[in-house]
Amino acid sequence: MGNINEQVRVIAEQYDIDLSKIEGSGPNGEVTLQDLEAYIREHFYPKVKREVKIFGIRKVIGDRLSKSYREAVHVTLNMEVEMDKLVEMREKLAKKLGKKPSYTVLMLKCIAKAIRDFIEINATIEGDKIIIYDNININIAVDSPIGLITPVIRDVDKKSLEGLLREYQDLVERVKKGILKEKDFVGGTFTVTNLGMFGVDSFTPIINPPQIAILGLNRIVKKPVIKDGEIKICNVMNLSLSFDHRAIDGAPAARFLQKVKYYLENPEEVFEVE
Repeated sequence: MGNINEQVRVIAEQYDIDLSKIEGSGPNGEVTLQDLEAYIREHFYPKVKREVKIFGIRKVIGDRLSKSYREAVHVTLNMEVEMDKLVEMREKLAKKLGKKPSYTVLMLKCIAKAIRDFIEINATIEGDKIIIYDNININIAVDSPIGLITPVIRDVDKKSLEGLLREYQDLVERVKKGILKEKDFVGGTFTVTNLGMFGVDSFTPIINPPQIAILGLNRIVKKPVIKDGEIKICNVMNLSLSFDHRAIDGAPAARFLQKVKYYLENPEEVFEVE
């Protein structure tokens, strides 16, 4: 008992607690370690508002992301991209389509074209094998009532812009209504996550296992850029590519990111406007 009393005294000193203010539950009203711990929890720790049990798809997401960080060798590259031409292209496409296409969809087309040029990044790692796919099936990280989910759009590079817009809008609506099915999540080969609408400038996306790479899109902002020896105000955005170093080295990952940058800065090579 003496050791417990000494332990109580030492802990109380660390928290500047006057033990006489604690009603003890021990013999003769002695303050026990349990009494002190209860006092510390009440006075030094935040009050619990509510507890939310992790279950269902939220638990699946958590387990997958934990597995990703345990197993994948994460590396993230960031690259700045000038977006003026894509902003202009969006206006031109709006006239052609009758409405403005979302930046996410436009960037998906550019990304898919870059993936086709660097197909080695369109892969999964399973055991001791890297499996490279021909179909470019892009998972899109979407905020939903139950948290972040990653439904897939298949063969993005083969779809027309109009077709991709319809499928993306349908996907977003079904996410909001919570009516996605198992088929909406399987078969992805690469993931894109866009936090630009939240004002994010840079982040470290977590790889969606067993895929080997994920591309983060950030907000488009106006900032001064030196072009042709002059300072100009341009629309710019950061790209954040996380990849599994077990499957791809830094140099080829950087070249892929450069290719994404190229198509975003030269959208006339991706989209046709009559």
